[in-house]
Amino acid sequence: MDNTLIFGIVGGLGIFLYGMKVMSEGLQKMAGKSLRKVLEFLTQNTFMGVLVGTGVTAIVQSSSVTTVMLIGFIQAGLLTLRQSIGVIYGANIGTTVTAQIIAFKIHKFALPAIGLGVFLNFFVPRKQWNNFGQVLLGFGFIFFGLQVMTNVFVPLKSNPEFQQLFVTFGGNPILAVITGAVMTMIIQSSSATTGIVLVLAGVGLIDFKIGFALILGTNIGTTITAQLAAINANITAKRAAWAHTLFNIVGSAYMLLLLKVKVDDKPIFLYFVDLITPGNVWLGQNLERHLANTHTIFNIINCLIFLPLTGVLAYVVTKIVRGQEEVIEHGTKFLDKRMLVTPEIAIGQAKKEITRMGAFAQEMFELAFQSIFGAKESERQKKFERIKRREEVVNDLEKEIADFLIDIDQQSITEEQSKTTAGYLHLIHDIERIGDISENIMDLVQMKSDEQVGFSEIAQNELRTLYGYVMEAVGASLLAFEKWDKDDALRALEVEGKVDLAEQNYRDNHIKRLNNGACTSTAGVIYLDIISNFERAGDHANNIARKIIEINTFS
Repeated sequence: MDNTLIFGIVGGLGIFLYGMKVMSEGLQKMAGKSLRKVLEFLTQNTFMGVLVGTGVTAIVQSSSVTTVMLIGFIQAGLLTLRQSIGVIYGANIGTTVTAQIIAFKIHKFALPAIGLGVFLNFFVPRKQWNNFGQVLLGFGFIFFGLQVMTNVFVPLKSNPEFQQLFVTFGGNPILAVITGAVMTMIIQSSSATTGIVLVLAGVGLIDFKIGFALILGTNIGTTITAQLAAINANITAKRAAWAHTLFNIVGSAYMLLLLKVKVDDKPIFLYFVDLITPGNVWLGQNLERHLANTHTIFNIINCLIFLPLTGVLAYVVTKIVRGQEEVIEHGTKFLDKRMLVTPEIAIGQAKKEITRMGAFAQEMFELAFQSIFGAKESERQKKFERIKRREEVVNDLEKEIADFLIDIDQQSITEEQSKTTAGYLHLIHDIERIGDISENIMDLVQMKSDEQVGFSEIAQNELRTLYGYVMEAVGASLLAFEKWDKDDALRALEVEGKVDLAEQNYRDNHIKRLNNGACTSTAGVIYLDIISNFERAGDHANNIARKIIEINTFS
């Protein structure tokens, strides 16, 4: 291959991939947060998951974006394995939209789209038009990149080496599938590989059968994105990635077998696609559109076959990725808006939910402390992941409980009930802040690991002692709330005084160690920040205890 061919392929592919990225980002900005909300809300059953996966992927023009988003939702505990499998089915259908657009062969609009996109993106002072301009800009780059590759592929039609290569593919479709898969794994975009296949078809370098085999390979290759995204994810996310892989491998396998089943000496599936697509593909007519249709129809058929087998697929991936996954129930468990008409019952429900929220925050603080001392990196990361999952729950609970308490306030309630709901609003803020402090400690522990610094034995003992005081204060304040017990509330206030005193003493001790050269400045900064966060957690426990005493006389 000469330099012109290499530069043309690399440059054209680069422009295409950049266009995909720009257009995808623009579409996501136009959709805003609604995509995440839709993906989270409308996946309560497999069929709805298929529709959502198809719609979201068609909008963002990238199954990779959908699957990575999906892994994130699973990681956060927002989706179950069965729900995620439905979205995976849909993502495979949605990604075929790109091939359908390319098959329209509207390359002549590439430069006008780039020009208009730049104008809207840079010179129109409105965000919506800027986002639309970004979509047009990406659209233009996609077709401009395809045109560049088309121009360099045309001369290869008479190249004997390429002719022999595709004769080999024609006699061995499995090799073509593998080639398509490897290309997609390298490029990290099935849309880009499919675009190249359509360009090769358009210039007459490959026929219908070879093109279809290459496209089957792109379906397998694109699953590498989910596998990579799930490397450090939880067990459910890893299982979802494997479901994506198996879905495409099994589908491609039975389609390869169907190539051997023929009608009029033509593979039955390709024969069917030719019947419903304009032009005679066996005479080389409208080949790009035929290939785009095979891509779409194959994924729809594969989805229909797997829909009733979702339970089987879920079972298989649990055998591939073994282990028990921690299940955290998101959302509220006790709040029922139908009870708002009976404020006293509704307040009782809020109390139960706040107790649950406090248990999560307390557990987060405990996990953050445990991560400080000598754990292996893998174990520490698992603790960090558990903290993050609970932080999601605590943040959601704070918002939902606050909304519920405000709804109670809008009912006909007594002055005492109004005082209670107002106090509860303060309580949930303090509980949420304890969760935030746990994340702060997690970040400091990560910094300690990154900087490869350690704490002296004295400093470690001080941290353990201070943590003991803080946990006693937090536990006593939350117990006082749960049991509505004055003694526990007073105990929390007493222990919090010990926290303040110990924090100041340990700060002074640290300064002495620093002056004596027994501690490095980096370790010292991290240590001071950790004890400062401990002390702030104690302050929030103090706030909870005081508020409990304030809103109830314990008569």
